[in-house]
Amino acid sequence: MRIHAALEQLSDLEERVGRLYTHFYGKFSDLPAVAGLWWEMALEEHEHAGVLKMVRELADPTGRVADIRDRLRPLQALIQACERRVTRDITLSEALTMAVRLERSELDRLGRETVQAIGRSLPAIPRSAFAPHEAHLERLMRTVRKFGGEEVAREAWDLRPEARAGKRGALARKPFRTRGTAAGQKREEKGRGRE
Repeated sequence: MRIHAALEQLSDLEERVGRLYTHFYGKFSDLPAVAGLWWEMALEEHEHAGVLKMVRELADPTGRVADIRDRLRPLQALIQACERRVTRDITLSEALTMAVRLERSELDRLGRETVQAIGRSLPAIPRSAFAPHEAHLERLMRTVRKFGGEEVAREAWDLRPEARAGKRGALARKPFRTRGTAAGQKREEKGRGRE
């Protein structure tokens, strides 16, 4: 697979996830307890897209990298499902479920691996370019525990650094529920009262 094509597809997916998080920021900006989280997460995804675009500018346009299309397909399907879902009214619990599934996906890992695979022919790229941002993942975990309900919290358990080394992606195939849990909706309503 051509390096430029791989980087272009990865940066597109990162931007789409960033737009989802930006949408969640706008939707839930009246909840100060979660608005900052969505903002941080959107910034990180757009940062990843920017890194991939910079690497693309530096890379040999005729260069090749391992074919990642099979790994991209589940990511594209997950992101597309999220994009379709946000066209309708969405609860905070549903948004958190999407964020957990997106963060559990291998999008960042695939970007990091692709950049590392072509890194030998590029100027040194800072190691922090695709490093997991532990602070925002921990904040996502806290927000899920507070507003997401038990089911979402169970899905989010492996966002912890020590758990991320294990299996990923199994939940990306689960369908989205159309309504959040009753407990999550009560916490969401309680959060709105904290303005």
